[in-house]
Amino acid sequence: MSPAAAPPPAPFVFERAAAPAPAAADPLRAAQPFLPQINWTPPPRDGPRPLVAVLDTGVDAAAPDLAGSVVPGRSFVPGSSDAGRDPDGHGTHVAGIVAAASGNGVGGSGVSAARILPVAIADAEGRTNSRALIRGLRYATVRGARVINISFGGRGFSADEQAAIDAAVRAGALVVVAAGNEGGRGGPPSYPGAYRQVVTVAAVGSSQRPLPLSERGPQVSIAAPGEDVASVRARGRRPAPGGALVARSGTSVAAAIVSGVAARLMAQRPGVTAGQIRAIIESTARDLPPAGPDSATGAGLVDLAAALAAPTPPPDDPEPNDDTRLAAITVPLGLGRAPALAAVTGRTGSWRDPRDGFRVRLSAGDIITAQLEPARRGTLALALWRPGTPTGRRDGTFGRRWLVAASQGVPPSTAIAAIVPRTGVYTLEVRGIRGETAYPAATAYHVTIEVQAYRATLAGSTMAPG
Repeated sequence: MSPAAAPPPAPFVFERAAAPAPAAADPLRAAQPFLPQINWTPPPRDGPRPLVAVLDTGVDAAAPDLAGSVVPGRSFVPGSSDAGRDPDGHGTHVAGIVAAASGNGVGGSGVSAARILPVAIADAEGRTNSRALIRGLRYATVRGARVINISFGGRGFSADEQAAIDAAVRAGALVVVAAGNEGGRGGPPSYPGAYRQVVTVAAVGSSQRPLPLSERGPQVSIAAPGEDVASVRARGRRPAPGGALVARSGTSVAAAIVSGVAARLMAQRPGVTAGQIRAIIESTARDLPPAGPDSATGAGLVDLAAALAAPTPPPDDPEPNDDTRLAAITVPLGLGRAPALAAVTGRTGSWRDPRDGFRVRLSAGDIITAQLEPARRGTLALALWRPGTPTGRRDGTFGRRWLVAASQGVPPSTAIAAIVPRTGVYTLEVRGIRGETAYPAATAYHVTIEVQAYRATLAGSTMAPG
């Protein structure tokens, strides 16, 4: 594969919209019932325009409803050097859902007023591969995309794909992916929807019931409309009956709607993190039957109006941090004569990321206590791991060798206390207590940590570890 040379990094001339022009009705908005279904309102005509990378079949940069919104991108498809063309039409459709201009008198409307970075990873038949996906993710990350939309899926886990997603998340991107369109097939889940750190979107119909084709599972984060969603038609495609829009169904279009909602929130609150955006989207979703989070619709149906009106949650710790190697931060504890106190606040992630780890520097003989305040008792536990604890599968032997203390029991406690066996950097872990089939709703927590240097007085003499 010989990818085209990257263009000069100057697409950010579109960071803010031009001066507002008189609004004109979008003539085909009535053909987009998914907009009222998510409580859509038109985006502001000026203000920040977050960059949304669309990893797809390309995006038709000359489509009238995307004029001025598509920045130069890149193709990772053999034989194609132009991500601004779309021989399939899928990528243009996705981009139109995210960012078709509102109030310009042309076509319909998009969810947001974002800028679109086209990253072609699939050919004219909609086929892609792991190498193209990884390169596309890396490119979008380097270009500074705030949202990365991936409306593709397939079977099979790839450690390299997961690493590329982790790198994008660490760089500050929100990765939004389709759950998959093989809901009746069963078997293993679809990737990238089953990777950690992604927002996995299922599809519902006009009745707000899950589409039969939409994949189920604990990986599903949220749902969005996915039935006959009308959007921009790429040039060269056959005209859609009744106008310039074309309708598609599935989790691909549902993911695009959530990406648009994320972009709207980022435009409204430029300083918030991707983790905060995710928390807002999931916490404001409208619950769908059956009551509570479930494997078909996750937290519920995305609700733009509720998300825009919601308060901003406190910032989370850096993600991913779900193992000892990726522990988020070193807890500051300045030891003196008095016990040292510190506190950390965070939010556990979703499927495949049920743990948050924090580094704590301790000396042999120190006494450490940690008190956990979860939002719901019995949903979280604490664990303290020795210095050098490796990553990987944790069985009984692993715990006996590396675990210093844990709060999980029957019933689970909310505190741990231990005497430190040796000097080093320990990992204090906040862990979600979840079964294999339980929906892994993210949970907020607050941990108070106290470390006291070991000094025991016996018969008038002071003893300390040697």
